[in-house]
Amino acid sequence: MASGNRDGMEHDDSKRGDARSPETFFAPAERASHEAIREQMAKVVGNPVVETLLEAFCGHVLVLNQQRQILAASPEFHAALAESGIRDFVGMRPGEALSCEHAAEGPAGCGTSRACAHCGAVAAILAAQCCLGPVYEECWISMRRNHKRESIEFRAKATLLRLPETDLIVLALHDISDKKRRGVLEQSFLHDARNVLAGIMNWSEILQQEPSKEAAASIQALALQLRDQISEHSLLAQAEKGALAVSRVAIDLADLARAVNETFSRHPSGEGKMLVVRFPSDGPPPISDRVLLLRILSNMVVNALEASSKGATVDVRYEVRDGGPMFTVHNAGLISATVAPRIFQRSFTTKSEPGHGLGTYSMRLLAEQYLGGSVSFTSTAEAGTIFTLALPRKI
Repeated sequence: MASGNRDGMEHDDSKRGDARSPETFFAPAERASHEAIREQMAKVVGNPVVETLLEAFCGHVLVLNQQRQILAASPEFHAALAESGIRDFVGMRPGEALSCEHAAEGPAGCGTSRACAHCGAVAAILAAQCCLGPVYEECWISMRRNHKRESIEFRAKATLLRLPETDLIVLALHDISDKKRRGVLEQSFLHDARNVLAGIMNWSEILQQEPSKEAAASIQALALQLRDQISEHSLLAQAEKGALAVSRVAIDLADLARAVNETFSRHPSGEGKMLVVRFPSDGPPPISDRVLLLRILSNMVVNALEASSKGATVDVRYEVRDGGPMFTVHNAGLISATVAPRIFQRSFTTKSEPGHGLGTYSMRLLAEQYLGGSVSFTSTAEAGTIFTLALPRKI
């Protein structure tokens, strides 16, 4: 049977834990002791029902105890983790084995961070513990493999498995990332494209009736907006495939400032708001890819403008801190504590209408995997929200 290597259970107490009950922000924190896990595995290893489950189904299939710790897993799960150098996962929780970025944020690992309250896998497990029927949820896991971040969307199915003297949870994780990407393309891009084309058609009708500089300028602005949308979706698709070529040059800050201002001079998100770009001309220029840098900054600015009320100011700055180039975008809005843990999640948006949810995700993807930098944010009621793009000191 495809179980974990029991000989390694003693190697990492931070992952396997003991019977203590530390604090948690969501799911119960308690873990089974090493002895309890050994006893549980003795009932699982060689059990024909468990053997059949793990061998019969494709994908990531895990057998968990009531503390959500892994006792056994399917061959596919073994193979996936082996690529990341993880061979001993018995006693870990699913997010820990998959290197979920939020697992380390919880006081007791996977399931106990604030972000875990939004995890479909944890929710499915907890629900399955209360009923016999299977529970279906969707979950999004951002993990690090081979020093790169991967974002995978799973359909999680959790089922209670009753064995003599013990109850287990069978968790199946089916990768639906491609399906979700296609859905986002249809919903987001086509939604935005239809809106832009409707605007172009309306202004074209006005232009046909009477020559108008305003109509001509609006048509041009909308056409450029549509071009940018097509370019952004194409760029994101290539980035997720790892197919982008990066060209690093010394960035002309004055030219970059002009490009940012021109991009938003007639952008709908900037209506009634002020954009201030402060890029000093005497500072050392960053070394980066201009196209990707401008795309990240544009997404940062769009989000800031959309989060700002009429009459507000969005401030964009460049500076060098401790030798490191850094861009910041500030707005007076506040990101709530419930939204903050999901801000970089692919397709997540607080807006009710379709057509959003890729901006923050693409910022971090491009910054980390292609520019060698990072994107972070702070948000308080007093200081507002500041998104920061930090570039490496040396390339």
